[in-house]
Amino acid sequence: MVDAERAAPPRTPADLAAYSALDPRAREVLDCWFGAPDAPGFGEARKQWFSADESFDAMLRERFGTLIDAARDSRLDSWTATPLGALALVIVLDQFSRNCHRDTARAFAADHKALEIAQQMVASGADRQLPSAHHRAFAYLPFEHDEAPASQRESLHLFKALAGEPGGESYYSFAVRHAEIVERFGRFPHRNALLGRESTAEEIAFLREPGSSFQSRRARKRARGS
Repeated sequence: MVDAERAAPPRTPADLAAYSALDPRAREVLDCWFGAPDAPGFGEARKQWFSADESFDAMLRERFGTLIDAARDSRLDSWTATPLGALALVIVLDQFSRNCHRDTARAFAADHKALEIAQQMVASGADRQLPSAHHRAFAYLPFEHDEAPASQRESLHLFKALAGEPGGESYYSFAVRHAEIVERFGRFPHRNALLGRESTAEEIAFLREPGSSFQSRRARKRARGS
């Protein structure tokens, strides 16, 4: 689990002005995920990021469910004009999709779009303009979630660099774990059942090991065939 060390984000008048200029929907996404820039706890880790919470998922579906389809269909691409807007779009595609469609194939349906935006952010340096290590981590997670070896290498590179910043230390171990699984199997076996892929005997044995999956208990049982 990611620690809650403070990342000391900037809160200058210019920063707040740029935040206020965002599309209101993008601002709502960021406020929900990280808190408002002038609120206590901004720039700190939040427990709900990496835990399965049905009430939190339901809240996201009610507030943001329609945004996921809009984002996937490129109707929110204007958000990428600013680093924070681009991050908000990545969160909708990469995180809200996972929460709102947990334990279904739709959880991964927007991953390719999230990865494209993350790649653009890194290439342009937009990721370096985000206000905390936690913000940057969510810009990098599409690399970690992709099954391509090149994406996993980029994930390791980005999260290793992030580990040297306050608040960024704990993300690297998760990046390593994802990369090791892709290196071993060429994919994430815990997704096989949801995506209609047949698991190999080695993958089935792996999925029966404690801590082998990143999904909910129900999805883990389905992946193991139990």
